[in-house]
Amino acid sequence: MKIFEMSGAMLISLFSMMFFFGGLLSGCATTKVSPAVPPSFDASDYQALRLDARKLQLIENWQMPMEPPYIEHTLEPNMSGLIIQWASRVLIPVGGSGKVILDISQASVSLTSLEKRNNVISLFSNQQESKIRVDIKARLMWTQPIGNKQSTVEIVASASKTVPETASPNDYDVAAKQTMLDAIAKLDKHARMKITEIPRIILP
Repeated sequence: MKIFEMSGAMLISLFSMMFFFGGLLSGCATTKVSPAVPPSFDASDYQALRLDARKLQLIENWQMPMEPPYIEHTLEPNMSGLIIQWASRVLIPVGGSGKVILDISQASVSLTSLEKRNNVISLFSNQQESKIRVDIKARLMWTQPIGNKQSTVEIVASASKTVPETASPNDYDVAAKQTMLDAIAKLDKHARMKITEIPRIILP
């Protein structure tokens, strides 16, 4: 059996150390962390496609529902605006005739609640509370009178991200903007794949 005895001086020294380290930990716990900055869209990140057309026409056929679960009307820029920026950068008409039309039929951003688990473990965990989802649908049409060429392809993209229950309004903004950028990246990838299926639309 081992018996440890401590003098009054040793106890005072021990308590002093405890208060010192406790103060350090408390200071670390209260250190403020700057909120994340919502990401911004830079169309120059995408490589342009030289299309055999004289004109590019962009049509917005998506009407914002302006009610839950849709939230794109609360965002600036909205999803349609990002798609137009992307198209203006990527779909470059360099031909002497013809037309390329991008008809946007959906550019939605929605926020829905997720079902939470009701168990002991969930009481001590930061559950995912909501899901942000972006859906894009568009139709690209090409008409070229020289050679009587025309073609149509459907372009779609979607992205989603969950948000934890402890998220702040800024966290929601960051998540929404990042999901929108993820959707644009997928739109770009799918558009390039579908456009290459159209013979002779891309010029060197």
